[in-house]
Amino acid sequence: MLLPRLRQLAPRLLAVTYAVGALALALSGIGLWRTYCENFGCIGVGIAWFAWAIGYGLLLLAGGFALRLQRRRSRMMLRVGLAVQIVAGVLLLGYWAVQAAL
Repeated sequence: MLLPRLRQLAPRLLAVTYAVGALALALSGIGLWRTYCENFGCIGVGIAWFAWAIGYGLLLLAGGFALRLQRRRSRMMLRVGLAVQIVAGVLLLGYWAVQAAL
């Protein structure tokens, strides 16, 4: 009895989890972007960016899994969310590569 109900709720729960995670990832990325570092403080910011990148990858996997379970309108919204996440990640990676080269 519980299993069919769980199968109905799982796609919605994953979509909501993805949306909340994407918001948290965006806000933490903005906070890290604005963080000023000097000397040893840059090590902490680097570690925070590394943790952010791990969270980015995990959220991308969760979003892809949620996309496979969705139907119709929810699927389109998740595609847009995943596309925005991928574009933001590519832009940040490009910025980092340019800064590292300088």
